[in-house]
Amino acid sequence: MPIVKLTLNDEYYEKLKKMAQAEQKSIQDYIRHTIFQIDTIFTPEEAVKRIREENFEIEDEFELPDVYGEDWTIERGPAGVFGKKFFNYVNAHPDLGIKFKDMGKYGRRAVYRIVKKDD
Repeated sequence: MPIVKLTLNDEYYEKLKKMAQAEQKSIQDYIRHTIFQIDTIFTPEEAVKRIREENFEIEDEFELPDVYGEDWTIERGPAGVFGKKFFNYVNAHPDLGIKFKDMGKYGRRAVYRIVKKDD
């Protein structure tokens, strides 16, 4: 996958960061959306929505590919970035009832556990 670099001074970087935050997107996702009108399904919010729709039960364990099923088309590098965003999101929102368990059998993919369900 090609990498495109963009160099900004501090002022423009802060502007870009604020614009992305206003839309609750990463800078990378904001740029993709703005230039190509592409929205990604690989966001923590979308993952949580899918988890709710799948009706995982308390104590069920899952990895993010389990949540997306056949829609899991993200490549390895971006998948790691998305995984880190999801990890940070669920840690910042313990009320979701999703807890990080461990890094799985091979230490490459985070395993999560449902600890609470919405009523």
